[in-house]
Amino acid sequence: MHAEEYLQVVRNCANEEEQFEFLKQNKPGMALELAKSTNVSPRVLDILTRHPLITVRHEVAKNPRCAVETLKRLSSDKDMLVRDYARRTILKALK
Repeated sequence: MHAEEYLQVVRNCANEEEQFEFLKQNKPGMALELAKSTNVSPRVLDILTRHPLITVRHEVAKNPRCAVETLKRLSSDKDMLVRDYARRTILKALK
């Protein structure tokens, strides 16, 4: 399987246990694809808030599947864009 096909599998995965397995593999692009996924579990998103790559945290903060408590924590992130994305996602969730 090519890298793009594999990332597509990650992106479309709706099984939380499989998502945790993808995280354990720590292959390039996997965390970012999970963070952007519309199928990712809120628990996986919560774990991804601690990811060292800022782009992953950006996508977590923008993801509507992210739990409000997780977004509240991200609204205090050291990165200004993460904070802004988290606040915007909270506002959308409250509508």
